[in-house]
Amino acid sequence: MGAYLLRRIAFFLPTLFLITLFSFLISQCAPGDPVEQMLVGRAGSSGEQLAERQATQQAYIEKRRELGLDLPIFYFAIAPLAEPETLYRIPQVTVQEALRRLTYKFGNWEAVQAYYQALLRLDSAFYASASDTLWKESRTEARAILALLPQEKEYDEILYKLRQLKPFLLPALLPFYKEVQAAVEALPQKAQTWKIYIPSLHWYGTQNQYHRWLMGLFRGDFGISYQDKRPIAEKLREAVRWSIVINLISIVLAYLIAIPLGVLSAVKRGSLTDQTISLSLFMLYSLPSFWVGTMAIVFLCGGDYLDLFPPGGIQSTEHSVDWPLWDRLVDWGYHLILPVMVYTYGSLAFLSRQMRTALLEVLQQDYVRTARAKGLPEKQVIWKHAFRNSLIPIITLLASVFPAMISGSVILETIFSIPGMGFLSYGAMVARGLSGDYCSFYHRRCPYANRHFSSRCALCGGRSPNQLYQTLTAYECRYFVFTACASLGSLP
Repeated sequence: MGAYLLRRIAFFLPTLFLITLFSFLISQCAPGDPVEQMLVGRAGSSGEQLAERQATQQAYIEKRRELGLDLPIFYFAIAPLAEPETLYRIPQVTVQEALRRLTYKFGNWEAVQAYYQALLRLDSAFYASASDTLWKESRTEARAILALLPQEKEYDEILYKLRQLKPFLLPALLPFYKEVQAAVEALPQKAQTWKIYIPSLHWYGTQNQYHRWLMGLFRGDFGISYQDKRPIAEKLREAVRWSIVINLISIVLAYLIAIPLGVLSAVKRGSLTDQTISLSLFMLYSLPSFWVGTMAIVFLCGGDYLDLFPPGGIQSTEHSVDWPLWDRLVDWGYHLILPVMVYTYGSLAFLSRQMRTALLEVLQQDYVRTARAKGLPEKQVIWKHAFRNSLIPIITLLASVFPAMISGSVILETIFSIPGMGFLSYGAMVARGLSGDYCSFYHRRCPYANRHFSSRCALCGGRSPNQLYQTLTAYECRYFVFTACASLGSLP
């Protein structure tokens, strides 16, 4: 057993590492700049004077340092010899990428750096120049070109923008302009393309973004939201409770409905009842949940049709914490009836068919025939002898039903405006709240990656389903349910 447990842990650790690494890399590939998103609306962000410009840049650098974005991405990097080890220190991500592309093209970082520094001097001189009414329109055009020039990746486009910029500059700025032009024209002359084909290893140690994020993850510190600047852990606590409540209610309802239907189908095998149940459940199974949810809102939530349920949300607008507990529970229940119904119906066909198959297999066992031969009533044979033993494979399906419901919550929680994990994930993706995005991604993917019950039992109980089948009797199902629930609750 110890060796088996070690094997399961050895399998779990690299799986966890790959999941965290994959979710982190997805966030790094997302477009946009989180620092700029957090500084939107800051005073002076679009100022025309040098002091305002410097204040904005300083705020950008400080926020970037606060978020840990001034560190390298990973423990090491394999890059061409031409790329410097400290390229990540340049603040803007778009500027980093532009300078990297130029370095890959010409292979001479010193020449590319000279161009970038000349461009910074021109930028500082431009914003330090006095504002003139006659120059106002030209200044606006020049500022727009200067803002895009550091982000330009193509050499020909840089030359084109420089030609566009020159007519809008004051004579006092022309020396700085000529310096930039000379640095750009020197790039092909000083090219060292051979450095592009020689790899080099840059080692950064633990001072990197992934290590910082991973250690925070283990401490329960997921960072702050780039959208509303709230701690992610606080947002997760608020969101996960509703997802758990809805999914647990749906799972309980699915089992309470599907198991009796499966038993009835098995007992009435081949009859009209069996065919009717199978046809009805598979018709429900074929309907996509997002379509059913949308149709339910249209036809059952007011408007031109029935007004039976609220169209969304989890509570009424007048809901108050001062209400009695029973009134609050009734209000929550009234709002959750429709979402729970949409969550539940898709699992009925799968669970009922599994129950039917398991019970039919048990009914063919020798001890069932012996019980019938003794003259026991059919109900006692079914519910006391066959039913209990057929529950074991049904309960193990809980490990796959639960993550399947979680994965479908993104669409349904968005349709019904339920502030759960799915709604939080959708909002983070739309608004690029990256911390919340990859935290919620991590919370959804971890159960899915460990959906095989053997790995869950290894972490929580130390036994696989096959071993449990050998040691558990039908009368020990309650312990199996407890183990299953513990395994689901122990994972992030």
